[in-house]
Amino acid sequence: MLMGFRLKSYLRMNYQRWIAKNIPPQDSITLNRRNIFILPSRNGLFFICCLLVIFIAAINYAVSLAFGLAFLMVSIFILSILYCFNNLNQLTLRNQPASPVFCGDDVNFKVLLSRNPKRKHEALMLNFPDSLVSDVDLQSHDQIKAGVFTPATKRGEFKAPRLRLTTLYPLGLCRAWSVVDLNLKCLVYPKPIPFVFDQFNTGASGANESAISREGSEEFYGLRDYVPGDSMRQIAWKNVARGQGMQVKQFVDYVDNRTWLDWDMFYGFGVEERLSRLCYCVLQLSKTDNAYGLKMPGIEIAPDTGIRHKNSLLKTLALFDPKASFKDE
Repeated sequence: MLMGFRLKSYLRMNYQRWIAKNIPPQDSITLNRRNIFILPSRNGLFFICCLLVIFIAAINYAVSLAFGLAFLMVSIFILSILYCFNNLNQLTLRNQPASPVFCGDDVNFKVLLSRNPKRKHEALMLNFPDSLVSDVDLQSHDQIKAGVFTPATKRGEFKAPRLRLTTLYPLGLCRAWSVVDLNLKCLVYPKPIPFVFDQFNTGASGANESAISREGSEEFYGLRDYVPGDSMRQIAWKNVARGQGMQVKQFVDYVDNRTWLDWDMFYGFGVEERLSRLCYCVLQLSKTDNAYGLKMPGIEIAPDTGIRHKNSLLKTLALFDPKASFKDE
């Protein structure tokens, strides 16, 4: 059993090495005899066994009908090989942009399949290793966009594994396939971790463009006419002495309505846990009209609002490299 496992691993390794050498990564590829492989399927092997039994029986018993059946089965199998190969031959595959996802979700990679108007391609199956199979037919349209799914297990720029295109057309006796690398890439955001939060770091208070004011006692704002009931402590007595009438001093507190998401807000957590919580904060704050910014090791993004700002922060979290950032410090 151990020898069999080692032999299987050795063959798989050499197969992958040969594929990488002979079918390099390309944004677009047209299938031909150099990158299409074909072998009998399980049903095809059973069909061959039945063919051999019938042929041997025909020889032993000299039954002409058995010979005719055996030769018919040979013809069917040969035609099956040709039709199965041609079902992939001259088919063009092109990569398409993929929408960003969160870690743990399935990435929907888009592949554009195009055909020669004189050809038809039926019963096509596309999938990545250990992923769901997408079925595609290319008959009435010259091209079609197919979605192929695979789980995103790590944040950052996710490069899809090699895509496998398979067909058993027309009778299921042969399996033709091709393994291609279309440079399919997708941005994977950190997985948001919900938590209860009640405060954020805010910008320094003061009279600036992003601050709003409210009645308070910190900063002198100006004078207004006296209204019965105003506190005598706030009356500008110097102005009264100058004969300018009863006036009251106004004070305000400047409140900065900008929110800062800071790396140190989640002190004690690991890198990925911090990123996941910051990601959740970005998603929640993007639903409000308040401006919010981000402070991380070696990174500072000014507060802003809108979809573009949200996507910029999520991209920063996705591509954050702790080794490079802490090294710069």
